[in-house]
Amino acid sequence: MTDTKKKSPTPAEIREARTNAGLTQTEAAQTVQSSLRGWQQWEAGDRTMPPGLFELFMLKTGQWPLDNDMET
Repeated sequence: MTDTKKKSPTPAEIREARTNAGLTQTEAAQTVQSSLRGWQQWEAGDRTMPPGLFELFMLKTGQWPLDNDMET
C-alpha cells in the first residue's frame, strides 16, 4: 500500500505561492479564512500549514490545476 498523504508545504513554498499570486500576507490569509498571524507563522516556519489549506490557496489563486496529480 502506498502512502498518498500529502506533505505540508515548506515556508518558502508558501511565501513563493503568495508572492506569485501578487498578494500581501493579509490578503493571502483572507483567501483561506485564516488570521494574519497564522499566515505569518506558516511563512516563518513556526507552524506547518495543512496540505489541504495550501491546496485550497493554490486553487483559489489559479496556481494549481485540478488535474495536477494526474499523469497524462
